[in-house]
Amino acid sequence: MEQKFHTKQVTVLALIVAFNVALSYIVKIPVPATNGFVNLVEAGIFIAAILGGARSGLIVGGLSGLLLDLLAGYPQWMIFSLIIHGLEGLIVGYFGYKKHIVSQAVGLILGSVIMIVGYVLAGALLYNWPAGFASIIGNLAQVLMGLIVAMVLVPVFKRIPQVDLKI
Repeated sequence: MEQKFHTKQVTVLALIVAFNVALSYIVKIPVPATNGFVNLVEAGIFIAAILGGARSGLIVGGLSGLLLDLLAGYPQWMIFSLIIHGLEGLIVGYFGYKKHIVSQAVGLILGSVIMIVGYVLAGALLYNWPAGFASIIGNLAQVLMGLIVAMVLVPVFKRIPQVDLKI
């Protein structure tokens, strides 16, 4: 069976990326230890992944992370964010799309671990190991905030029959 990109799904994903980046750029909490910030980017990634599957999570995660770092003035993090958030969305979507709640929980936990460990490694590569480890608390808070927002919004979106993020 041939997979096609449908204009409606691509448009909805683009809107989620745009909304996710805008919301994450506006709502950010500074983290003095890393000179970075905690934002809501995970919320959009989790929503797209659970509602649309692995591809949707990959696209929204990678593009949201990359664009957010570009707009926030952290170009050195752009490629890391593209890969880390993309993998996070891929894993969450793989386990979470139209599956049992246990599978969704496994996906959310694995995706969150990928994000946290990914940024520890990226911080160590860009700066040093203490800087990498300093990001753990902020990234854990970011995952938890995103999870709370996604838990509230996913059931709302599931009630709308026209919302189809699967590509």
